[in-house]
Amino acid sequence: MRLIKAILIPLALIMTSCLGVKADIVFNSDNSGTITVEYRISSSLESLGKQDGNAIYPPLPVGRTDMERTVARLPGMKLNSWVSRDDGKDKVITARLQFPNPQTLALFLDASGGKAVYTGGSKNRITLLMGEGGRNQNDFDELVRQVFSGYSFAISMSFHNTGELVLTGGDGVPAGTVPATGTVTNGKKVLFAMPMENLLYSRSGVKAEFIW
Repeated sequence: MRLIKAILIPLALIMTSCLGVKADIVFNSDNSGTITVEYRISSSLESLGKQDGNAIYPPLPVGRTDMERTVARLPGMKLNSWVSRDDGKDKVITARLQFPNPQTLALFLDASGGKAVYTGGSKNRITLLMGEGGRNQNDFDELVRQVFSGYSFAISMSFHNTGELVLTGGDGVPAGTVPATGTVTNGKKVLFAMPMENLLYSRSGVKAEFIW
């Protein structure tokens, strides 16, 4: 679980061993909405997991049954569709779900409640903590970086009103310390995207606050 334990998305979505993640979230005016998630698993990961001494790196996600179990624990959450395909390079799984409110969405993104947090008030806010930060580099980590090369983590949220995104390091340091590969788009659709290897090895992790 340590490989992407802190990339958020355990996503309650058993995504703890995927290589690429894309999540598109659309809110309705009552703050219910839909989330479409695509995650990619490279065939390289299987061979990586078979190397001696790599027991801390988890097996591949097992699929729809786990997704359905996760959804069943969240009142009002529904799995609308789940598709798995092989594009020759990756196994690509796409799921589309409905959520009744931002609180349930946050629990779906991280059931532990530590890496995805919703707060209401005069403004709504979902805070995501991604990347462990402070990882000690070693030869196996360098191999992991090579495997993750070319994959990315991306999450967008579309609101019925104007949204904004505030990025800081995971330790609260101002946004200037966040790697320049982070992307911010202001307006009704707010996007954060970063190469997966950069996110995994960012010095202090990344905190993204989606506000609307």
